[in-house]
Amino acid sequence: MARKQITIKDIQKWERDFCKKKGIIFDKDEQMRIALLKLMEETGETAKAVLEKKWDEILAEVADVIVFACKVANVAEANYTKDKLEDVMKRKLDYCGERTYNAKIRKFDKPKSSEFK
Repeated sequence: MARKQITIKDIQKWERDFCKKKGIIFDKDEQMRIALLKLMEETGETAKAVLEKKWDEILAEVADVIVFACKVANVAEANYTKDKLEDVMKRKLDYCGERTYNAKIRKFDKPKSSEFK
């Protein structure tokens, strides 16, 4: 049986449900602080796996990064912004699609955008 593809919305819902089920409750600023620190920790673990060439660990570490990035987004959506991650992702991907790559200097340009810097 084919499995449904996981969406950003699915991950965000899983993270909210997981915290509720486990009784993980903090005020909004503490939630953001913890989520950001965990995101940084998991990013470091991903980098370590790459640097140590532990190829079989990389995807699990990336999965942790994605979950904690969604946690940061959940806290932001609930407390600090009216936007939704999924909507910002769509706009951001469109913006990135407009950027051009300069192979000589190995950099992308930064088109003027009122939203993205």
